[in-house]
Amino acid sequence: MPRTRGFTLIELVVVITVMGILAVGTVRFITDASDGYAATARRTELGSTARLATERVSRELRNALPNSVRVAGNCLEFIPIDGGSTYVNLPVAVASSSFDIAPPVSVAATNGARVVVYPDNVGAVYTLGDPGVVSPAANFAAPDANNLVRVTLVSAHRFPAESPERRLFLIREPLTYCVATNRLWRYQGYGFQSIQPTVATLPTSMPGRSLVGEGVSSNTVPFTLAGATLTRNAEVEIDLLFQDDPDSLRIHHLVQLRNVP
Repeated sequence: MPRTRGFTLIELVVVITVMGILAVGTVRFITDASDGYAATARRTELGSTARLATERVSRELRNALPNSVRVAGNCLEFIPIDGGSTYVNLPVAVASSSFDIAPPVSVAATNGARVVVYPDNVGAVYTLGDPGVVSPAANFAAPDANNLVRVTLVSAHRFPAESPERRLFLIREPLTYCVATNRLWRYQGYGFQSIQPTVATLPTSMPGRSLVGEGVSSNTVPFTLAGATLTRNAEVEIDLLFQDDPDSLRIHHLVQLRNVP
């Protein structure tokens, strides 16, 4: 009868060793590929969050009322423009509750807005009063036969001065962006305040508070305002550091502001 041949112990040990080496290499390859994919996905999400948050702040900031931007601590406040036009007559010498302007972009959309004329400094913009550069809330009639819109204020008001270009802006309320507790928050609906609100004074449960981005570090100064000069417009420097351990992404962006009131 023929002899049955098998494996020797040495052959079996060699095979097991080789299989073990191949298994370790394969597992390590799969692990590295999985870790690389997870890191790429994490960095992509971090970059998207940073870009979206910065773009939202920049887009609204470009539409800020001239001389309404102010910075305190980790907070940036400004008043967005709701519309604009030119006026025909304006109550400057004597207070009045009505005057005429050229048609705004959308009459229906501007009802309830405030009229701003010649906002030449931040203090004048945020201090409501009579006289003042910011009027009480107004309603706008449809254009008449002369293509003029009658503006009716809820109370009589007098503007301190006329605009050199007879320009006016339509606004509603200021808004604020703040970096706090590693998050970027947006606040609106808190009204006009002569002293700029900060994280400590803004309520955390207000309806106008919304989350813009997470993972924002407080190790940088998020907002810096550079005033206008004879050679350039005013600028806001946005410097946000987004972190998702072990990765981080720093966004440094400059936004030019309107300067002509």
